[in-house]
Amino acid sequence: MVNRSGLAGKTGTFGMRILAPMLLCICLTSCCMHAPAPYRPSTWIGTSTTIESTADIPDQPLLQVIIVYGPMWCHHTALRVVCPDRPVLFWDPGGSYGVSDPEDVRSNDLIRIKPPGIEAYLQFIWKHSSTEVEIFEWDLTPEQARDLLDVLLQGTDKDHPAGRFTTTTLGLFCSAAVSDFLHRFAGKIVTVPRSFFFPHDLAKVLYTQSPRRVLWFRRKQQTMYVPHRIPSGDSIPSHMLKQ
Repeated sequence: MVNRSGLAGKTGTFGMRILAPMLLCICLTSCCMHAPAPYRPSTWIGTSTTIESTADIPDQPLLQVIIVYGPMWCHHTALRVVCPDRPVLFWDPGGSYGVSDPEDVRSNDLIRIKPPGIEAYLQFIWKHSSTEVEIFEWDLTPEQARDLLDVLLQGTDKDHPAGRFTTTTLGLFCSAAVSDFLHRFAGKIVTVPRSFFFPHDLAKVLYTQSPRRVLWFRRKQQTMYVPHRIPSGDSIPSHMLKQ
């Protein structure tokens, strides 16, 4: 007579052995195994640049969204705001920048003490074998920069029109946090329709938002892409909203 409980146990174990690789395969497939290239419009022409040329422009407010790609998939998103009359603010939600620094540089995932420039941040993440970095940039007005800084520094409560917001973020939710912030508080600059868990999904949308430039970095290779401007009346393609 067949031992049904034993058979069920063996079937369950076999099922788990099959299910785990399948879930891993689906996760890798849904992430950006091919790094940023497939999401960049083919009409954009890149020109070589240098890391030194990415230094902040004096007196120019700036928003930067940083997407970090590892050897197999995208794994981090960060945000940087430059305002001429205020200290630079670097938001590293759920990240590790400054964690091992002897000085307490982090406050609720904000790097408020010695916030890194692009060059310093690239050197930090390349220590962890990240292969590529994509940086989207938008020029801001001084008022827009101050508004973003105020929200990041002070947060909001449930009575705010956009609801409660804090820069403290759990690991793995960096892209969700940044895209949610852009959706709720940066609507005058970019249109991000919702929160995106995977960084590459956020990057797809940002490509439609007419950044001033998109910087692409790999060790010993730096390229600047200046996109064609999208008419203000154009909407985000529906297939991007469904992903």
